[in-house]
This record gives sequence, C-alpha cells and structure tokens, in this order.
Amino acid sequence: MTRTTTTTLAVAADYADAMMVARRAKNWLFLILLIILLMQVGIFAVARFVPSMHVTASMTTGGPGATTATTQSTEISIVQRPAHRNAPGENRLMSPLLKYLIDATDFLGITLTIVLGVVLLLIVTIMLVGRLVGVAHVTSAFVWCVVFFVILFPWQTLLNSGGEWVRFTRDVKGNHAGDVVQLSVGQSSAYIAADAAERAPALSTPDVRIPGVLYTWGELARDYDFSTGDWKVAALKLTRFVGAPVIAILMLMSVQAKSSRGLKFALGESEMRVEVSAPPV
Repeated sequence: MTRTTTTTLAVAADYADAMMVARRAKNWLFLILLIILLMQVGIFAVARFVPSMHVTASMTTGGPGATTATTQSTEISIVQRPAHRNAPGENRLMSPLLKYLIDATDFLGITLTIVLGVVLLLIVTIMLVGRLVGVAHVTSAFVWCVVFFVILFPWQTLLNSGGEWVRFTRDVKGNHAGDVVQLSVGQSSAYIAADAAERAPALSTPDVRIPGVLYTWGELARDYDFSTGDWKVAALKLTRFVGAPVIAILMLMSVQAKSSRGLKFALGESEMRVEVSAPPV
C-alpha cells in the first residue's frame, strides 16, 4: 500500500515537473512574440515619424558647381547629419538595419508561433494523460494560438506577391523585344543591369492581396510615407501597420492568460470553482 502511494506521488510530481518546464518555455515564447509585435509597430513609427530616418533613400551626388544626380533606392537607409556638419551634397549612409530587423521579426514571428503551438499541445497532452483539471482552458489557448498563427503569417508574400514590371529591349529566353512582363525583383534587376530590359509602369490588372499581421520590407518601403489627405487611405494604412499588430497582441495575451489559468488549476496553484446545483426536493 505504501509502495503504491509512493509511486502515485512520484508520477504526480513528474507530471508537475513536466508542466513547469513547458510553462517556462511558454512564458519565454510569449515574451519574445510580444517584443516582435511591438518592434513591428516601433519600426513603422520610426520610419514614419522620425525626420532623420528615410526608408526610401534620395541621394544627391556631386559637389558645388557639378551636375547633380538623384538616385532612388529602397535598399538603404539614410541619416541626414546636422547642416553645420554636412558637406554639400553629402549624406551619411547607414547599414540597412531596418530591413534586417523586419526580416528577423518575420522569421522569428512565424517560427516561434509554431513552437508555441507545439508547447501548448504538449501541455494539453500531459494534462489529458494525467487527467488533470484545467485542460479546457489550455485547449482553448491552443485553438486561439492556431488562429493567431493564421492571422500572423504574411500571406501577401505568397498570394499575388508580384514583383516588378519590365519591358524587354531585346529577345531574351523566349521573351521578345517590347514584351512587358512581371518578374521578381532579383530577375528584373539582373535583366536591367544587362541592358536587356527596362522598368515599365505596372499594368492596370487587379492585384488582390490578403495580408498577414507581419509586414515585409517591401510593404514598409512602399507604404510607410502615405498621404494623410485621404482619410480612407490613412485609416487603411494605420490599420495595416498599427491596428493589426495591436489586435494580434491582444490575441497573444489572451492565449497567455488562458493557458496560464489552466496550468494554475492543474498545478494546484488556484482552486477551480465548480457550480453544483442542488437536486430538486
């Protein structure tokens, strides 16, 4: 009898240790994902409201008396130095930190959300095997985590992601001179560098995109400097870059709250109230 009791206590302690490990992993994943979403909002705020930061660079080359040339690029960032320290026609270039940060947040946001879902599923499995209370809350958190991943994933990179429209200036690989086609940015840049094509205005074909919460570098470079003259466009862009991440943050906090509540019930850190109606007399 004593041996059976000891074994039962050891198994219960083992379940508790496993859930404690999973809870620590879940808390760290929640914290990192929260920081990632806040970083996406912060990067947009920096690009939008900090005057010295330019996502789309406008560089003026040449000195006094020289012919000036302006080059547009979305691959670099420019920080303009104060006027008294800035030589004529000179800007200080910095590494494309914003682009790297956005790529990092996109990658980590997707992968860590998958890991969070796996951890929640592991907790649900432990609770089901151990017949522990609170499994309903963790199951609800797992379902919401799946929904969170669906809205977080940048679907715009897969659905009609498009590229650049180019017009071929000579026959190249089955394309004839004068053909206007849509290519990826890398392909179009290669053809343009080889003087085989030139950039062409986009055709008036509809390009319907269903975006996820995580935006990409291309979206930020294209839309961060939107005009506030049209309130509809401004509201749409603010919803895209600020409203959507805030909604995702609220959903992530809901996942954290539900899972934490279920774990507290399972570990005995909180008592579950069960309403039992009295039988009719």
